[in-house]
Amino acid sequence: MIAAGYDCEIFDAGPGRVVRRSRDGRSLEREAAVMRHARRHGFPAPEVHDADGADILMEHVAGPSLLDETARAPGRAAEHGALLAALLRQLSAVRAPGWLRAAAGRPGNRLLHLDLHPGNVLVTADGPRVVDWANAARGAPGVDAACTWLILATAPVAAPSLEDARADLLAAFLDGVDPAAARPHLRAEAARRLAERDLPDDEQAGIARFLAGEAPP
Repeated sequence: MIAAGYDCEIFDAGPGRVVRRSRDGRSLEREAAVMRHARRHGFPAPEVHDADGADILMEHVAGPSLLDETARAPGRAAEHGALLAALLRQLSAVRAPGWLRAAAGRPGNRLLHLDLHPGNVLVTADGPRVVDWANAARGAPGVDAACTWLILATAPVAAPSLEDARADLLAAFLDGVDPAAARPHLRAEAARRLAERDLPDDEQAGIARFLAGEAPP
């Protein structure tokens, strides 16, 4: 094993390849199909070689995350926020496959990542790669922007340099998306995030404070 995330582990599978395996044994075949669809439409998702049940055999994406790069060079936070916005704009041009689940109660036909934050963007010599498509759905682009907005504004960070960079990162991101289209979806995205993850008390409190200031009733 070379890495581990919230619900998956990554194993070396030889030169240039890794296996992404779900911790709970759930099938990752839908996630693999989403990545293939995104890549076919020109979006920088990792290449998928094979998928079988709980395993995806995929490209080994080598490079630091955008989160690590921001911690290393907080003066580039605005540049990184603009990159996140550009990736979401690019993704919003991709029509979702008809078989992909719809984001609950929010109609639309665009491909949504629904977890596109600096930790899920890897910086490679060939440009960014967006990983971790477990939450992908079909819906309106404003939903994806709301999800990233919420994470950038409220997710706890380990490095003081990241806390200092947060405002610049978020401001540049919002400059590159449509906040008016995202704002109506903030409460629903907060509810989804709270339901899907066991968030610490301080993050839950941060989400509540954020919603009080940003989200419509």
